[in-house]
Amino acid sequence: MTPEIVPDKPDPLENGFPEDRISHDFLLGGSVILKQPIDGYRAAVDAVLLAASVSVSGTRTARILDVGAAVGSAGLCVARRLAQAHVTGVELQPDLYALFCRNIVENGFDGRVTAMQGDINDRTLPLIAESFDQVISNPPYYAGGTRPANESRAKAHQEGTADLKDWIGFCLKMVRQKGRITLVHRADHLDRIIALLYGRAGDMTIYPIWSKHSSDAPMRVIVSARKGVSSPLTMRRGIVLHAENGDYLPETETLLRSTLPLPGF
Repeated sequence: MTPEIVPDKPDPLENGFPEDRISHDFLLGGSVILKQPIDGYRAAVDAVLLAASVSVSGTRTARILDVGAAVGSAGLCVARRLAQAHVTGVELQPDLYALFCRNIVENGFDGRVTAMQGDINDRTLPLIAESFDQVISNPPYYAGGTRPANESRAKAHQEGTADLKDWIGFCLKMVRQKGRITLVHRADHLDRIIALLYGRAGDMTIYPIWSKHSSDAPMRVIVSARKGVSSPLTMRRGIVLHAENGDYLPETETLLRSTLPLPGF
């Protein structure tokens, strides 16, 4: 999804991003402010749908970890949707982390959303294992192939020092027993995801994301599972994003511009 572009007052240079390289966008119908690079990693529909898949019960504080948070799009949407959610986001790239920090302030989420810069392979990363109720992630989609010329986009979309096994292993390490991890990834990597979760998490939900009704196969899949649980897998019908002319379907448009949960979650 390309967020709505709305003019804003210029900001000073920030960690290598001059004002003419930062866009000032909105998600969830304008309820989430998002500053992000014009050229590089850009928030997409995946982050919004990932956030819409998160649910919490009761009124107690729910601790959510967003692994690979980038500028904070998914975590910020979770915080806007769920008042009892306290979100921590970990991001490797310093420039994206800096924008994530700014987005926290812009949205008034100081104290509810925390940004952390670091590598999930770094054992000194100041996070406590099994201290989160839920962990969400949008891992890099590509294991190889042609590397994008933009370095920020390349790091966000291609597996580097941490591959999918490392990402899922880190998510499972951080979530509490019987807590939930939720990933959005390429549908053609579903076999890898299930294999990496097998025996470690169950009560698994597979939620396909289709581009159009005429699509032969889904483009993305949301996979949600609970650590240390062995309940059977459930396959959902999923969601179709676009009409045949490429426009968002009305129900998809409503979902992307509101704080409604993803149907089935």
